[in-house]
Amino acid sequence: MIVKLKLFVMKSLIKKIIGSAIVLSLFAGLSFAQETTTDSELKKQEKNTVMKQNAVKEQAQVKQQNQIREQTAMKEQIAVKEQNAVNQQNRERFRATLTKEQKEILENREMTRNEKRKAFRASLTEQQRAMMRENQEFRRQQRNEFCNAASEEQKQLMKQNRANTQTRTGIHGR
Repeated sequence: MIVKLKLFVMKSLIKKIIGSAIVLSLFAGLSFAQETTTDSELKKQEKNTVMKQNAVKEQAQVKQQNQIREQTAMKEQIAVKEQNAVNQQNRERFRATLTKEQKEILENREMTRNEKRKAFRASLTEQQRAMMRENQEFRRQQRNEFCNAASEEQKQLMKQNRANTQTRTGIHGR
């Protein structure tokens, strides 16, 4: 009986040890799994933080680029206004030199455009011709500066507009 009792106690003890070992194994496994989950969550949080920082940097760059574009556009508008003012002054200065006969030629409704042009050019003084040459050269210079400063997209649009205008008016090549 003592042997049975010792055997019974030993079985009980073995069961308790095995049970404790199983519980300990489960606990260790859960702790390890939880630790792995925590590591991946930390990695996800770090990725999200980096992504947010990159997004903020990109937004700042886009904002800066937009500001530069706006400043450039404003400068271009000012330059165009100044050029238009100079062109207008040149026209007014030229018109002020026109004689009564020259104005009548320009206002004549019976003559064709080509007839007006020939008659008007024949009536110009040397000073008026010099003014016209200066104005034409100034406009040509403005056009060249604009074309040289234009982006590829703007150049493409200018070519397309020129082609459309030539098609509409029937003018091909100059």
